[in-house]
This record gives sequence, C-alpha cells and structure tokens, in this order.
Amino acid sequence: MITTKQKLKDYVFLEIRNEDCEQKFISGWGPGGQKVNTAQNAVMLRHLPTGIVLKVHESRLLSKNVEIAFERMKFAVDRHFNGDYCYEEQFKRMEKERETRNKLKRQKHREMKQQLQSEDATDTVLKS
Repeated sequence: MITTKQKLKDYVFLEIRNEDCEQKFISGWGPGGQKVNTAQNAVMLRHLPTGIVLKVHESRLLSKNVEIAFERMKFAVDRHFNGDYCYEEQFKRMEKERETRNKLKRQKHREMKQQLQSEDATDTVLKS
C-alpha cells in the first residue's frame, strides 16, 4: 500500500534562498527561566518578497531553530502561492479520502460479519 507521503514525494516546493530572507536572532520565550529569556537562540525569519514572518523557538540550539524556520518557511510560501493546491492541503485531502475508504471498508466488514452471525442463528433455530 502506498502512503500519502509517497504519493506526494515528487511535489516540488519553491526555492527559498537565503538572500530572500532576513534573519533576526531574538531572545527565547517559554519555560526555562532566566537562561531562556537572556539567550539569543530564537529566530525571526522574514521572507522579503512575500512579507511572511515566522518566529521559531523549538530548540535551545540556534542552528536547529534556523533549520526549522527555513523548513516552515518553505510550507508557508507554498501555501501563499498555491493556496488550496499547496502540499499541506493536498496531503489533508488525500488523508481524508483514505480515511473515508477505510471507514467504508470497516463498515462493510461489520455488515458481513453481522449477516453471517444472523444466518448462523437462523440455521441453528431451523435445525432444532
């Protein structure tokens, strides 16, 4: 069985170049106390052509946060330009279709099982 990600593996994202983005390193937020609030390990990334702004503070490592920010920017720019045909929307639609197919399959299986049980019950009554 082919997964949804495998079906979308040939999807081409727009290229996000470093020159098109402005990076700003800002203080972190959230739990962690003074260490988090004083360290400049969060990233604010602005895509200049579209004006999309992202703030990322997933990790304590600045390099990891920059990497995550560019990955998220890839999806945000894709959504901006492609709208309902972006990767995320296609993925959601395919997953919903897969769930619907599985739900119908399970329902048919339950109906067949119930039908067999009712046939067995009537056979037992007729033999008595």
